Amino acid sequence: MMKNRIHYWSCSKFADWVRGTKKPVALTIEEWDDWKKENKAKRPFRFWLSDTFLGKLQNFFYFPHDLYREIRHYYDNRFVTKTHYLKTGLKPGDYHELDTRIMYGLFNELVEFVEGEQAWLNHISHKEKKFKFKNGKCPEAGLDYLDWAMNLKYDSSYGMTKKDKDFGKPTPQAIDAKKTLELYKWWKETRPNRPDPMDVSGWSDYCSNKSNYTKRQANSMLKKLNKIEEAYDKEDEDMMIELIKIRKSLWT
Repeated sequence: MMKNRIHYWSCSKFADWVRGTKKPVALTIEEWDDWKKENKAKRPFRFWLSDTFLGKLQNFFYFPHDLYREIRHYYDNRFVTKTHYLKTGLKPGDYHELDTRIMYGLFNELVEFVEGEQAWLNHISHKEKKFKFKNGKCPEAGLDYLDWAMNLKYDSSYGMTKKDKDFGKPTPQAIDAKKTLELYKWWKETRPNRPDPMDVSGWSDYCSNKSNYTKRQANSMLKKLNKIEEAYDKEDEDMMIELIKIRKSLWT
């Protein structure tokens, strides 16, 4: 049964009261293990009540709701958003090489993630903020959420004090959000505005006015063209690698 809820009883203020300590907002896997072991050792029964019993009790009361959501989400994933395949965003009807389909598939999904999933998460997490969504997307809301996430730091909300070595440092979520924004802006703003290699190298003008250039000049322009295209290909490859590196953080 799906349990992708926004609110969990085990993460409530009541659960914190039962447990006797506040549950951190976010930790690494290792830090979560340490936190659980420490609290189980200090208050085993209270920890069981707050983090096990409350969860089972919520599952019991939410069963009809969970069943409905599972059916609805299956229909939406299968027939509406079609999350079982990558959408490239390329123009239908034209032929596109595999390397192009791979790159556009990856980065178009990143855009969908920021403008759709992160935007919606912003909407339900920060209801005081008002954004206009169109077809389930809102770039402004997605970017605003990344801006919020980038400023997350280890502080008292994580159960830390100023004596802890990581206090005040960016959280893993903040670091990943910064990289996500960097890749998003590169794809949406930087890459589309890169100068045309044909124009920058002078090759476009040569092709239109060959009589104005010597063979030596033509060879020089061709070498420059090849160098620029190689640099662009290298940049594309590097950014795809960066996207692959943070893929584990791209979830909602």
